[in-house]
Amino acid sequence: MARILFAMLCLLVAVTGCDAAWLPQKVIKVDPAAVDEVRSIGHVVAQTTVDPFYERTVQVNNVLVFDFNVSDFPQALREARGLLRKLGWSEISSVDGVVQMESDRWRNITAELGDIKAIDELGATLESKIEREIRANSLKSNSYLVISLSSVGE
Repeated sequence: MARILFAMLCLLVAVTGCDAAWLPQKVIKVDPAAVDEVRSIGHVVAQTTVDPFYERTVQVNNVLVFDFNVSDFPQALREARGLLRKLGWSEISSVDGVVQMESDRWRNITAELGDIKAIDELGATLESKIEREIRANSLKSNSYLVISLSSVGE
């Protein structure tokens, strides 16, 4: 037991004593108040995070799945855009049903609005029960809207 503890201590000293390229230097998160503001626009049926790691940085993105109780995705997208605009968000791009928005209030934070396929594209996973419910009714799931919030940091 003592040998194992000593080996672990030596490993810890070795790793902290060198510039390990795999250790993140920075973690970038979205301000929780910005997440709350976006959550306020509708009924969130699922929420998760993805945390891609690149260039010694972990970027934590918040992923929200909304049900606006409309018949299809284009209606959900129009609803979300309008509600976010009322909160001061403005559109910065729109390509193939994916809309990016930013807010003067939440500098360096972007919101990307897309359909339910965005969950897979983002590499996000939902709690299995919730994911089964979302995907169980294909007509209903086609009306869900996914918003991914990310921050570019300071």
